[in-house]
Amino acid sequence: MKTYTIFLLICAVFLMMTSPLRSQIKKYDIKSGIVTYDLIMKMGKMEIKKKTIVSFDDFGMKECREMFSDNKLEESYFSDGKNLYAVRPAKKIVFKQGAAYRGTELRVEWTEFGTEKDRQSGKIKKMPAMSIAGKNCESFGSDDGKGTVTVYGGWNKILMYMHVKTKSVETVQKAVKVEENVKVSEDKFKIPAGYAVQ
Repeated sequence: MKTYTIFLLICAVFLMMTSPLRSQIKKYDIKSGIVTYDLIMKMGKMEIKKKTIVSFDDFGMKECREMFSDNKLEESYFSDGKNLYAVRPAKKIVFKQGAAYRGTELRVEWTEFGTEKDRQSGKIKKMPAMSIAGKNCESFGSDDGKGTVTVYGGWNKILMYMHVKTKSVETVQKAVKVEENVKVSEDKFKIPAGYAVQ
């Protein structure tokens, strides 16, 4: 559990470095949706499998990521459109994380990966389209030259695929089900009743 949480924090820092947060009205090209992902992380001989469900509304400005292990909710992270919150169901605690600029997840948009120089030099490059969960996805890749190779796949600017490989860890997050323009419960973007806020 701690290893998985540390990995998510590292990914969040990496994504913030490669994708500047810009205030905008529409993060995604569709108003609402629910995307279910399989997540596999390998470290040496150890393999961790998780399921992640991302629900969003208001074109991604309201967003909730729920992480499951053996079909049990371990933690969630959500944006109500104004603030970010981390939820720990086992302890019934919610941690306020600060202002939300655009949901919780990475927006897959070519012009937001790295710098213009990185894109022109080929450090970050477009890759062949891929089919993920029945959707035709554009893809981008990067290699930092120090052992980290990353591939992203996106549809309507929604992350559908991410493969990160370092010298010691390999992680694949792949969408397996996509529900588009569906009704998403407002409860996904609210602090659960009876939870302490810190």
